[in-house]
This record gives sequence, structure tokens and C-alpha cells, in this order.
Amino acid sequence: MYPLQGSATDPAVLTVAQLLGYVLIAVAAASLLWYLRRFARRIIATPYRSQWRYLAVGIGAAAVYGVAGLAETAGVAPAAAFRRGATLFVFLFSAIGVRAVHRSVGGRSLVPDEVLRWLGPLVVAGFVGAWWGLFLLSSGPAVAALELAGLALATGYTLYHAVGTVRVEEGTSIAAVTRQFVPALLALAVVAIADHAAALAVGPAAVSEAVALVGTVLAGAFLFTTAIAIRQQGGEVDRLYDPTTWRGGRADTDRPERAEREAGD
Repeated sequence: MYPLQGSATDPAVLTVAQLLGYVLIAVAAASLLWYLRRFARRIIATPYRSQWRYLAVGIGAAAVYGVAGLAETAGVAPAAAFRRGATLFVFLFSAIGVRAVHRSVGGRSLVPDEVLRWLGPLVVAGFVGAWWGLFLLSSGPAVAALELAGLALATGYTLYHAVGTVRVEEGTSIAAVTRQFVPALLALAVVAIADHAAALAVGPAAVSEAVALVGTVLAGAFLFTTAIAIRQQGGEVDRLYDPTTWRGGRADTDRPERAEREAGD
């Protein structure tokens, strides 16, 4: 993030707040990855299981965002570019992941599958190659413009398929997890826009800093709620197979007459 200019706020306090925000993002993303792995392996049926690996890459990029932010706070100069670039990969792979989940449950796609088989990898590879090329050879504003373009495209695409997934699978585990994940993605989008506005010197730096800080905390909180939602879904499945909840499978010792009849038999 960028230091507040012309603000009376203590820089040390801002540094601590930024540090805690990055720690929150990194820990929340790591927790979500752990529970997402268990969710895919233990809860999701086999035909839908492999589609979640793309979303896992996007969540992993969010963890990279948090770690890069910590490195930036520690004074590692290139970390700032990698932190902002990580948001692009969060949105690109989240878009691919949510789209794959939507298609696995029979949802409609904006792009036919036959076209997306070659167009999807081409778009992702194009953005990745362009980002590295601009990062190594060009200026900061050009990199920021590319990241914002990818952000807008990927966010709109993700929202379309997220809404479609929830509509098709309302009441299921997949819908519950998707509904919790979208606010985290939107909060990260706010953070990315605020960061890039500061990088491009658009508007007051103090406003961008404040919005990015609040958005970081919200994104971390929503990532945690997504992990909790996955944990709850696992708990629901575990309770379905918990023998202590099968009333028909145990003796009703609170009914003496039944107990005596069973003893006589």
C-alpha cells in the first residue's frame, strides 16, 4: 500500500494496521485452501470434484497477495508490484474456477465450451505474458492499466457464473460456498482498484489508502467466513452419518415397556 500524504495519522499506526491486514489475508487464504481441499475430497461428488482446483489457484494467489504485502511492509521494494499483480491472478483463476463449477452443475456459459477450450488458455497466457513483459520492460502505469483491464473482465465473468451457480444449485453445499466466496472477491476488487488508483495518482492518496485498508480487512474476513461455511458443510455431512443421531438404530431405553418386551424376546 502507499503511505498517507498530508495526514495527521501516525505512520507507525498505519504500518501496524497494514501489517495486520496482510496477515489476515494470508492466514484466511491459507485456511480456506485447507478447507477447500477437504471439501472437494470429502463432500463433493466425483463428477464435480476436479473443477475446484482452478478456484484453489485463485485463492492461492490471494495468499501470495498477503505474503507480498508483508514483504512490502518489511521494505522489499519489488514486493509492491507482485502484491498488485497477485490480484490479477486471483480474479483470472477465480473466474475460471467459478465458471468450471457452474458448468459442472449444468449452467449456461457465455462462451461455448468448444471455443473456450482454446480461448481460455490463450486469454490467461496472454495476460500472464503481458504482465511479465510490462513489469520487466515498461512503466508502472502500463502495468496498472493491464491489471485493471483484467480485473474488470474477470470480475464480471465471475459474477455471471457465480449467480448462475447459486440459481442452479440453491440449497446445496456448492451454492453455500459460492455465495460466501463472492463478497471476498468483491472486497479484493475494491482493494485492487484503490491500490491502482494510488499507483496512477488518481484522486487523493489518503482516500485510496483508507479504502484499500478497509477492503483488505473485509476481504480477509469474507475469506474466513467462506472457510467457516465449508467447515459447516462438512459438519452437516458428518452429522448425517453420525450413528448417535440415528434414532431407529438404538434402543429407546426411555420406554420401559419396549425394553421389557425386547428383554423377553
